[in-house]
Amino acid sequence: MTVIRYVKNFIFSKYHHRLIFSFLICTMLPLILMGSVLYSITHKIAGDSILNSVILADDQLNIRINNRLNQAQKVSGTIQYDMYSLIQKMSDSREDFAIISNVRDNISLLKSTFDFYHIDIFLDEKNIAASEGLFFHPLSDLRKKDLEDIINSNQKWIYKKQYPLPYVIDNTKNPQDVIACLNVLNNQVSGNTEYVYLVLLRTDELSQMLQDSVDLTGYIIDKNGTVISHTSKELIGNKINNIDLNINSDNTIIENSSLYYHIVILDNGWYHITEIPKNYIFKHIYTLLRTFLIIIFLSVPIILSVIFFTSINLTDRISKLSSAMDNFKLGNKSIDLNYMSSLDNSESFDEVDKLGLTFLNMQSSINKNMQSILELTLSEEKLKYQLLQSQINPHFLYNILGTIQTCQTIGKIDIANHMISNLTRFYRMSLRKSDEKIKIKDELEISKLYLEMEQLCRQDTLSWTINAEDGIENFLICKFTLQPFLENSILHSYSSEHPNIHINIDVCYGDDEVIITIEDNGCGIPNDKLKQIRYKLT
Repeated sequence: MTVIRYVKNFIFSKYHHRLIFSFLICTMLPLILMGSVLYSITHKIAGDSILNSVILADDQLNIRINNRLNQAQKVSGTIQYDMYSLIQKMSDSREDFAIISNVRDNISLLKSTFDFYHIDIFLDEKNIAASEGLFFHPLSDLRKKDLEDIINSNQKWIYKKQYPLPYVIDNTKNPQDVIACLNVLNNQVSGNTEYVYLVLLRTDELSQMLQDSVDLTGYIIDKNGTVISHTSKELIGNKINNIDLNINSDNTIIENSSLYYHIVILDNGWYHITEIPKNYIFKHIYTLLRTFLIIIFLSVPIILSVIFFTSINLTDRISKLSSAMDNFKLGNKSIDLNYMSSLDNSESFDEVDKLGLTFLNMQSSINKNMQSILELTLSEEKLKYQLLQSQINPHFLYNILGTIQTCQTIGKIDIANHMISNLTRFYRMSLRKSDEKIKIKDELEISKLYLEMEQLCRQDTLSWTINAEDGIENFLICKFTLQPFLENSILHSYSSEHPNIHINIDVCYGDDEVIITIEDNGCGIPNDKLKQIRYKLT
């Protein structure tokens, strides 16, 4: 609070400081607001541009992935023609072996031409090609390879971990994670499986595509959330459960607190997801931010310098005029404005110069009227004193003096002395201070003395209580605030039905004020008269 008070006093202590502060508010605030809006807009545009560039690169990668998947799917369709001729022959004739050899050569050519991991064909055990062992296998081997559930599956693509190849083809005995485009033919009459074949692709191939695209985390998952391919190969085969895959379009952006997810549905129904961290976008717009801050830091000192020197030029004469007025106020009878003597003629005076000239003319008039002001001040003090005395009801004084005389006549000298003592204290406290405001403690003491004297005059038919909260007695109040209310309360309370009056005075704290309540148990003002008073007040 001390620092705030010091800054506030510094700003408002001089016109020069206030002018500088106003210039700063009028220039820096719009600059900050415009800069913030400009930065926000630029940040959003730059962020959107970076995000769009990542999405564009991602779309190019999706084209490559889809082309590769479609290539495998088309090869799968091509093999179907060979499979038709293969399953028609079941004998051991030379012609049948020629067909098998021709189909095997075609499959081998497709595998090497399109660089597939392998093409596996599973046939009925009665087919002579089922024992070939390189490309052809009996359907019973599906169980060995844990693929028996694909026969009745509607899936076109599957993911398989650690798929082994025949030793003749791969003697390293190092199985690979693969994806397969499968084709199953079931006899609609008998329900038996005629053949199953798979065009196999290594998941490493797709992972390499993901790594070569952008320096971001990307992965491909199936509809169950299983990771088919990932830029981090050790995560392949894990489950992804934190992404909602119920999307309505083939190209979707999902945002959370720290990431953007770019989700694209591939042609085979799987999902290609790219994680775009928000700090990745911020890192690429850091240069823009740094340039923006440099411009701000360079422009602020220039603006401050212009404001400072301009304000000095504008306030120099005002400061001299203010200094002259201050010195005159302190008691100097005549002040000269030296800078005005350097001006050639009055035609060159601006508003400030004319104000200075008016001030010089005012000095003589003020000096002439000073004595009159002092005399008026003395008269005002006398009137205040007379006003204070006029506030005391003369009937009250007459009653007190009459009561004192009666007490002396009948020999109650102690009561008369007590009343004289109270009356003396009452007038001493009422008239000893000329200030308009006194402490609540003193006002309550004056009220108590007044009530004590009224009590003696009214033969102890008056009683009272005074309740004041702790510490409230040190607050200031206008002199004689309570006495008129107490007088009215006594005046309008007594009647034949109410011979004994009790007055209660409460002084308490309000929200931001002091509340004083005066209550009595008397008859009060008649209703018709009270209505007239309220009508006049409204």
